[in-house]
Amino acid sequence: MKIVIFLVLYLSINAYMLRNRKDQMKQQKILQIRETIKNPHSPLYHSSYNRLAYYVDTFGPRMWGSEDMADSIDALVEEIQSYGFDRVWKENLGEITSWKRGEESVTLFDPRQYPQKLNMIGLGWSPAGTIKAEVEVVHSFEELKSIDVKGKIVCFNYEWKGYSSGLQFRTNGPKIAEDAGAIGTIIRSVASISISSPHTGMTNYQDIKYPAVAITVEDADMIDRMRQRGQKVVIEIKTGGIQYKTTSDNILAEIRGSKYPDEILLMGGHWDSWDVGSQTGANDDGAGVLECLEALKILKHLGIRPKRTIRFIAWSGEEMGMANNGAQHYAKTHSQENHIVAFESDFGSTQPYGFGVTAGEKFTELVISLAQEYLTEIGVEKIYPNAGMSADSAALRSVTGTPVLNNKIVDNDTHDFYFTYHHSAGDSMWMMNADDMDDNVIAIASIMYLIADYDGLIPTN
Repeated sequence: MKIVIFLVLYLSINAYMLRNRKDQMKQQKILQIRETIKNPHSPLYHSSYNRLAYYVDTFGPRMWGSEDMADSIDALVEEIQSYGFDRVWKENLGEITSWKRGEESVTLFDPRQYPQKLNMIGLGWSPAGTIKAEVEVVHSFEELKSIDVKGKIVCFNYEWKGYSSGLQFRTNGPKIAEDAGAIGTIIRSVASISISSPHTGMTNYQDIKYPAVAITVEDADMIDRMRQRGQKVVIEIKTGGIQYKTTSDNILAEIRGSKYPDEILLMGGHWDSWDVGSQTGANDDGAGVLECLEALKILKHLGIRPKRTIRFIAWSGEEMGMANNGAQHYAKTHSQENHIVAFESDFGSTQPYGFGVTAGEKFTELVISLAQEYLTEIGVEKIYPNAGMSADSAALRSVTGTPVLNNKIVDNDTHDFYFTYHHSAGDSMWMMNADDMDDNVIAIASIMYLIADYDGLIPTN
């Protein structure tokens, strides 16, 4: 009996010590990831920032289907092939229909003595045309119902209460205004503030006959003041947008898992951007893409091969949101693969402090336990259930039910910092911080490594 008790105690102590050693090894790898990236003498120090600056400076905006987008994809693939990953490849989306804006302008006539050009940007897929008409300002769809706008231009000047407060006017406003009799639409930029910089984005273009544009927050308020004091406002809108056939590619790369290679952890962002300024697409979402790429690079650099496959993706075509964009294409063509989780970084790159997760209770509990055990020392241990959805990863979740993650970063509740620059010429390297980008790389590499190298069975619910 004593021998049995001794054996049980011996095996229990042995198992505890082995588990403790494994835990220590994981913690050491997390710290090694941080120390390597934070070391000014490391080749990975500020690498995500420097690589982003190269692509932003060299190729400019990466509009879906454009030559600049295609050239930047080829250059990024060539670069990734030099990193020594197990596999690097492109996946073509087939024929797509994209949009080019052409020349455009908004000119204020009345009540000005001389015509005044206003800072403006055409909304995505707005049709070409020229109109000149009186302007009526409305602040809600309900107010639109009470005003006669037949033959006029409608200006939506809503109150900013976060992105969703303005998104509805950008996407649905032009169609609703035209149904009410309007012959053109102006929206207040979907932005917290604009600093005289207009913000673009997609509109629900089906059946829209007239131009739809965004103007600055400041000018929307100016036109509103003019109308409130009873002044007649006359504006001319010119747009030159055209549709055209082309194609594009997703970019993929992976480190194969050592024990469960058919279990895949996907991580990435979207490589396309809008075309508003010389650098548009730095933050949205070039930074997210390159941070995920750097997360894969640090694992390769340190010789870390987790038990499960970690796959990087640069999705194509998120900004236009078409049914055949990169996210939809990936979800359909890879739906039979066993995806453990899909991580997306597409909400900025300020200081990270945790992760959002949208999944079943057991998977969420696993992420919480891993974060609390291993990520406290690097300051990203906070986990937010039911907050992991992002635009591209959502496509895979809708098809396969795959759990999704995203990074939580410093901003206020309505993400005013992010939306100050979003979809505008201000989305440039000027707003990026190299140290914050490094911290995001550390956070992403750490959480993906922990899940990919988890010893037990990963729950799917």
